Amino acid sequence: MSGRDQPGMPYIRALAFLATLSAAFLFLVPVQALARRRGWAIQHAIQTGFCRLICATIGVRVEPQGALPAAAPRFVVSNHVSWTDIIALASVAPFVFLAKSEVAHWPVLGFLARLQGTVFVPRGSRKDIPRVNAALCSALREGRDLVVFPEGTSSDGSGVLGFRPAHFDALQQFEGGATVAPAAILYTDGARPVDVGWYGDMTFLPHLWSLMRRGGVTCRIAFGAPIAANGKDRKTLASEAETQVRALLETLRG
Repeated sequence: MSGRDQPGMPYIRALAFLATLSAAFLFLVPVQALARRRGWAIQHAIQTGFCRLICATIGVRVEPQGALPAAAPRFVVSNHVSWTDIIALASVAPFVFLAKSEVAHWPVLGFLARLQGTVFVPRGSRKDIPRVNAALCSALREGRDLVVFPEGTSSDGSGVLGFRPAHFDALQQFEGGATVAPAAILYTDGARPVDVGWYGDMTFLPHLWSLMRRGGVTCRIAFGAPIAANGKDRKTLASEAETQVRALLETLRG
């Protein structure tokens, strides 16, 4: 879908969004909390199913291209455009995310992020990097697939910012040999790239309303060739991953 749709559709999306969140808190959250505590596999289906519902209600259609590497666990590294990257990726697979600590305090979404086992990192705090990397390594040992946004911030999606190597150290601590899986994200209106970013001085509710009014957005996610982590230092891994993500983004634009 491209262009703006029926005049009343944004209001329908807003009501569907609120209804989905309300139903999640009443029914899914208690089950998910119990499933995570008991280690039940249904927790993964709940995560992906919920994120697919949220994408549908706010008007984001997810189109994955390529596939994740077969060897698990996967350490997915991607460019970062908006908070919607998280629900779009989580609608594809039950990932554990690394997110800035502010996300933990967002209304509703912060609680859901904590419920999914998100690893939080304080912005610009170097002293917390070893603790965060240890948490990432622990998730890998549990067989969980991770998503890290090495740019360290979101952007308008027009390009890829330089990858910071700090959290690639988690791979050095993991003895099992995780696979680095490059991915690129691009939002379009069906024909042209669009900016759905939430950054700068934007406040969340006006940004969300703007997204719902847009009339439908396609989130294209391209997965690239796997990168073997064994025997490579963090800077080499970050550089190789950044090169692939740049190439994948150009392919999506083409």
